[in-house]
Amino acid sequence: MTLLCRSVSFSYNGRLVLEDISFEVEKGTFCAILGRNGSGKTTLLHCLNGILKPDRGCISLDGLDLGSVSQAQIARQVSMVPQEHTDIFPFSVIDFVVMGRTPFLKMMASPGPEDYRMALDALHTLNAGFLAERNYNQISGGERQIALLARALLQSSATVLLDEPTNHLDFNHRYRMLDRMKRLCKNRNARIIATMHDPNLALLFSDQVVMLKNGRVVAQGKTEEVMTSFNVSELYDSKTQKIGLSGSVKIFLPADIASQDQDREPLP
Repeated sequence: MTLLCRSVSFSYNGRLVLEDISFEVEKGTFCAILGRNGSGKTTLLHCLNGILKPDRGCISLDGLDLGSVSQAQIARQVSMVPQEHTDIFPFSVIDFVVMGRTPFLKMMASPGPEDYRMALDALHTLNAGFLAERNYNQISGGERQIALLARALLQSSATVLLDEPTNHLDFNHRYRMLDRMKRLCKNRNARIIATMHDPNLALLFSDQVVMLKNGRVVAQGKTEEVMTSFNVSELYDSKTQKIGLSGSVKIFLPADIASQDQDREPLP
């Protein structure tokens, strides 16, 4: 069961944004798409969920050619948590989450008791059942991100796309969000594909990494193989060093920071 992206290229108004992108992601895998701003990460996600149609190449999901089916059919198979979220009408969180059932409802039909039960289950999966009756516009940014994720899981927990999921999240929510995603991969055999800026988050949580630079894949594969000092340095155009903290925990730092004497005098 594979999401397969083969030789995909995409352009906006004649400007090439993605060029010859190829990779594949199995079910049960957390895949990080790593790159700087403007590298084409969000555009790639929009191609993967059918919002944008590639100029060339093909994308298939578990044998389904996404270029030959409707957006509604894709929406039943792939869900997405966007990078930005804005205030909406004053819906309760449970009403917001149940919107994830829209692709499965007949035209003009309203969600029923079973849809609401499923929405509440999605919130409970994320340890967020307490949010159900809260006003979506009045909860914190981290709680909104959880509500967005619950809505995506209700739509499809088989393949979930996350666009910079840790943006605007504080230290605590950032790690807990990604830990929940990692658990979904393991416990539900979900396929998670997340765009990221931070190589350390990709190193900690992902099983697979696709490095994207100027619209092209510069490295890809298993996290432990791809996340080298050389590759990260090339990706960010900045000399980078991988250092160990304790046990098996490692992080990337700019080389000049990593090499500084730890006993240096503090800044005034």
